[in-house]
Amino acid sequence: MNLLRYSMLSALSLAVLFTVGTDRAAAQVPPPPPLDRTPQPLPPASAWTRTDSADGMTTYYTTPTGNFPSSDPWVNPTNLLPTVYANVNAINGAPIPNTLPSTPEHPYNLHDDPVVQRINATSPADDLEAIFKAWYKNGKLSPSNFDVAALQRGIDILEGNPVPDRVYSGLPMLHYNGPSEIGKVVPIYDANGNPIGGNVTVHQVWFGQHIEADTSFIDPSAMLQPALRNLPFTITYVVDTLHRGADDFSPMEMFFDDPDIIGHAKPLVMMDATFYPILEGTRTTFVIKEPPARFFNLIYTWGWREHPGRIQVMENALKTAMGKTLPQWEIDTFGANPRANDATKAAAIAMIGDLAPAKRMWAALHTLQTGGFDARVMAQYERAFQQWQQRNKLPDGVTLDPKADYTLFYVNNQIYGQIRDIARSNHHAQLDKWHLRGTQVTAKLINGDYFPHAYVSVDFGGLRGWENTFQNTIPMGGDGAWFTFGRDYWDMITPTPALVPAAVKATTSSTPTLAQTRMASAGQRPNIVSALATDSNYRKFRFSALDPDATTWPNKLPSAGFSANNGDMLGEHTVVMTMNYEPSKRLRIYQFDPLHHIEAIWSIH
Repeated sequence: MNLLRYSMLSALSLAVLFTVGTDRAAAQVPPPPPLDRTPQPLPPASAWTRTDSADGMTTYYTTPTGNFPSSDPWVNPTNLLPTVYANVNAINGAPIPNTLPSTPEHPYNLHDDPVVQRINATSPADDLEAIFKAWYKNGKLSPSNFDVAALQRGIDILEGNPVPDRVYSGLPMLHYNGPSEIGKVVPIYDANGNPIGGNVTVHQVWFGQHIEADTSFIDPSAMLQPALRNLPFTITYVVDTLHRGADDFSPMEMFFDDPDIIGHAKPLVMMDATFYPILEGTRTTFVIKEPPARFFNLIYTWGWREHPGRIQVMENALKTAMGKTLPQWEIDTFGANPRANDATKAAAIAMIGDLAPAKRMWAALHTLQTGGFDARVMAQYERAFQQWQQRNKLPDGVTLDPKADYTLFYVNNQIYGQIRDIARSNHHAQLDKWHLRGTQVTAKLINGDYFPHAYVSVDFGGLRGWENTFQNTIPMGGDGAWFTFGRDYWDMITPTPALVPAAVKATTSSTPTLAQTRMASAGQRPNIVSALATDSNYRKFRFSALDPDATTWPNKLPSAGFSANNGDMLGEHTVVMTMNYEPSKRLRIYQFDPLHHIEAIWSIH
């Protein structure tokens, strides 16, 4: 049996550092017959290659060669598998509960009818826009309309402070609060004290190109106890759909094969748990059934009507990267409790790049609070607001690399991206050049945050196959099954992550001491700790693709690359990928920062 050893990348959600660098067994998997339309096995480690340029600024990847007959997926998708209306089997042939999301008889197989309530649909964007709209009188800025009290409301929205009468109250638009966004699965017992499952509740708000949430990590520890290890659990989603937020709710769940059989984490399957329309001005509560927690990798939720901007991730809190859990990477960047007091909050926000549109709005509001009416600063706030609304176009301070197929900008723990040769900023991000194997794709990576980011890319069934399991939701006001993935068999495009060095602030002396210390050490990679926690659950969640061997990485990251218009020196890296298989028709490239996954994603169709 060809088993793939994956060590779990932690801090680099690091899919990037999740180093999909794998200890795959040396034995080669023979290619299947040409017309084999079953899920394909994981290729051996030797099927991937990685080469780094001498200056450390470019990383070249080549993928395995696809076993399916070569064919344009938009004409004849040979990697589209026949739909099997059954749970997915683990490596030992045992069915994994709750891995069949939809059947013709039960279109929503993993949840009962959701509960829908009416709510106030006012979004953070509505309230932040109202601040500058109120400044105008007859189309011109008017000092008489300048409301100082409204400035603090804008700061509260951006920092995630309480905002009265708003369902989004407490969810920061500045993404510095990852250390506090851990949801624990709580066991559930019957009247006799016997465990029957578990549940974790998460809150999301959808608007424009945003999904903001109170949970970025799910801690399944309690469900890994011997008495609960085989029990499924549930996730209760409380989804508030605000102005310009209507979409189809479709959490895409990624699972490992059974670590109790294999002894470590190994990619298996991923699926849309549902594909259900959510309407503007409603709170929709879903209770989604999950497999036993030992299979859990991550869940990301996206909105197809505003993609790729509208996306959010919940990682397994036990996953590790370079010897640290993913939550620990957030803690080491932003502090254990970023909102404990004004000083910890200031230090955490200081880690976010000054070129981030959300940070520019925040800075402008503070300047107006202290300096009063200033047309120049007010214009800066308005421009930053417009750019915060659009993650399919690079914001001020960075420019498109004309030699790359697309340019990604890491800032505010998000990714802004722009495709070359697409003029309209609201155009669907689509990489038309890749239809057939052998296509080379070049991504330019730029880091505006004052801490390192990383890059990794995942294949959604192009290499191993995918099914289309969901039913038509158009009569209900939805889009399915035009966009749902259904179910697919995932693997990595990048066998190890590429690192993007931290930006260097133009005036480091002006930042809080804690932030200065973190920035000073950001250029050094910590020593890779081969021995993780002694807890066997941690060992089983190791994903070797995220935990590279120390000998394969330089001890020091490349220095920041070039000066931005605000004086910062931005980190940069280039990734060149040769795709030796045809993509899934549903999605060509899913790419993200494995160290700080949360919202740092920019997918391409």
